Amino acid sequence: APEAAGRFCRRNAASSTGGRGGLFRGADSASFSAEPQFHEAGPEFPVFRVLDERGRLPDGFELPFSREEAVRMYELMVRSAVYDQFLLTMQRQGRISFYCANFGEEAASVGSAAALKMEDMVWPQYRELGMFLWRGLTAQQICDQNIGNEGDSSKGRNLQVHYCMLDKNVQTVHAILGTQMPQAPGAGYAYKLEKADRVSVAYVGDGAASEGDALTALNFASVYGSQTLFICRNNGYSISTGVEDQYGGDGIAARGPAFGIPSIRVDGNDLVAVYIATRDARRIAVERGTPVLLEMMTYRVSDHTTSDDSKLYRRESAEQFEEWKAKGPIPRWRKYLDSQALWDDSKDALLREQALQDIMAAFKAGEAKKKPPIKDCFTDTYTELPWHLEEQWQECERHVREFSGDYSIGRFRGLDGPLPPMDAARAASGPRRRPPPPTGPTERTTMVAAINDALGIALERNPRAVLFGEDVGFGGVFRCSVGLRDKFGADRVMNAPVAEQAIAGFAVGLSCAGYSAIAEMQFADYIFPAFDQIVNEIAKYRYRNAAGGAGNIVIRSPCSAVGHGSMYHSQSPESYFAHCPGLKIVIPRGPRQAKGLLLAAIADPDPVLFFEPKVLYRYIFESSEGDVPTGYYELPIGQAEVVREGTDVTLVGWGSQVMRLEAAAERAAKEGISCEVIDLQTIIPWDVDTVEASVKKTGRLIVSHEAPVTNGFGAEIGQKIQERCFLHLEAPIMRVCGWDTHFPYAFEEVYLPSVARVFAAIKKSAAF
Repeated sequence: APEAAGRFCRRNAASSTGGRGGLFRGADSASFSAEPQFHEAGPEFPVFRVLDERGRLPDGFELPFSREEAVRMYELMVRSAVYDQFLLTMQRQGRISFYCANFGEEAASVGSAAALKMEDMVWPQYRELGMFLWRGLTAQQICDQNIGNEGDSSKGRNLQVHYCMLDKNVQTVHAILGTQMPQAPGAGYAYKLEKADRVSVAYVGDGAASEGDALTALNFASVYGSQTLFICRNNGYSISTGVEDQYGGDGIAARGPAFGIPSIRVDGNDLVAVYIATRDARRIAVERGTPVLLEMMTYRVSDHTTSDDSKLYRRESAEQFEEWKAKGPIPRWRKYLDSQALWDDSKDALLREQALQDIMAAFKAGEAKKKPPIKDCFTDTYTELPWHLEEQWQECERHVREFSGDYSIGRFRGLDGPLPPMDAARAASGPRRRPPPPTGPTERTTMVAAINDALGIALERNPRAVLFGEDVGFGGVFRCSVGLRDKFGADRVMNAPVAEQAIAGFAVGLSCAGYSAIAEMQFADYIFPAFDQIVNEIAKYRYRNAAGGAGNIVIRSPCSAVGHGSMYHSQSPESYFAHCPGLKIVIPRGPRQAKGLLLAAIADPDPVLFFEPKVLYRYIFESSEGDVPTGYYELPIGQAEVVREGTDVTLVGWGSQVMRLEAAAERAAKEGISCEVIDLQTIIPWDVDTVEASVKKTGRLIVSHEAPVTNGFGAEIGQKIQERCFLHLEAPIMRVCGWDTHFPYAFEEVYLPSVARVFAAIKKSAAF
């Protein structure tokens, strides 16, 4: 039986090295056919099973684990079922709002967890309670999380059953289906670099396996030889959608060979088979440096969640449903233990009663705990509260206390005491940490060369920094990474498959494994397939984990107009991401700023989107902005720069638009209008104090950016400044931006917020 588990489909050896011995570069075919041959299916995937439905093992079979472990696995499966039933009851009583049970799938969770090592990184979905119990999750932790009290490790921020055990190498449960799949290969690749006896494990369901993230994850893991296990629980249903409507091929395991991934299909109700398959898959992943796909065939006995009634959509009859329950993992393993005189009815009754008492006592204790302090609504969005969150927390705390009759203040920790200390200086904008100003020799250079220099310095200073993206190994389409692969090696400067969501997800995995991930999206216009990973994963990661997990991530992307890019090579998407808490956004205006800000972004503990105006890549700066210090230096993230002082009108912009503002200011000066030009540099967190001080001096503000005017970031700046400077304004705040249409090739010169348009706005503001 152990040998049977090891009969995985072998991966093509040539594909693992990137070279193929076939007739064409892109395939392994070694012969031609004179007739058209259409292939619909590969070889049949047998289901690996050693424990039959009556709880019997083959004659002479020896368990791959001890008798004590056999009993412990049963105890945890039973505890999982007892805890599930109790918490379902609590939901029906309205004492928690939601619950998701694991009935019928306990072996796939417990058996696989038992075969892993504690140092293996696990990326769970939401039906892995058995795995959590094996890793040490307590009844109290379960109840605190489901109640959302101050004992919850995520500070009450996550929906029920979204457990997290970072101290036990288990990431937070992922609510959005499949997003963990491209993340796991990032960690698995890190373990491969370290030659570590560790694997990264992504649990997923049959429904989530239909997501684009799932397919790109398999491809990334295969291309990079990532030490990753993909464990799919195929329980027949994704909410109400049965497998008949979920996929057309032979389940999930059959997809593995198409990506060159060893794959196996397992009876997920057979605890022993699950253990053996996972153990062997782990060994193959580490020894061969490859991902492995395991499909655990099981049956979802429970409803999907407490929000649905599966009787309304199950395709099995009531009799068939009962048959599935009877041959589930707990009854099957109980029969085996009974046959070995390891268990009996009295032990079973005692276990179930003890489990019930444990969860009842934990729930009672959990209900007596308060919710976390109000400030924890804001903490961990970033490593430190930036000025706007400090300001919002102070406002929220005062408001809730003033209108205490409208809120359940007795349920929150700290609201029944005095107002916590509030430092007004913490609500001041600007960076919390100011790096020393750059010193030493400088060199006149271009932005593309400055960025290349920054990347090289970052890779040199940190051996755990990895640079990757489409065409990065070649040097990138704009040549920003040219020469770096030769200097630092193909394992740290890597081409990536064309899948932006997987590039972003892979960065998460690297970061969680302790690496600095420097990813490139080839054009900002192409970043949107990664929007889910960036907004729902990267931005939220530290918040939902209560400060742990992914952080050291920089995503670089060329942005904005280039003179001939049209609508798919000219976009400025910063405002889309500025609406999402947890991200920092930087856009430099020249070589000196690009190098210093990029090095600061790479060193920053929070995720940073670094947009690079590609029209400036090779622009020759005659001013000091083209004089770039040759050594390491950082420029502060979150600090604006006054690039031209003035007294009559304040002009605010960023990136390539700053040059247009300077040109317009020069033109206005000839007509006696003095303009102050501010380069915001950082969109989030933006330096409101610098802009406020300028507007209080000039009484006028014009904000200008290439992105469309409606809901552009200029609207946020204008609103905040009118709040702070209303009595100082001599004219309405104005915006000069891209029009609310798509970026047009033939009309670029009239679409852009040109020097002439900015100049016209200056004259209008000054004459108001």
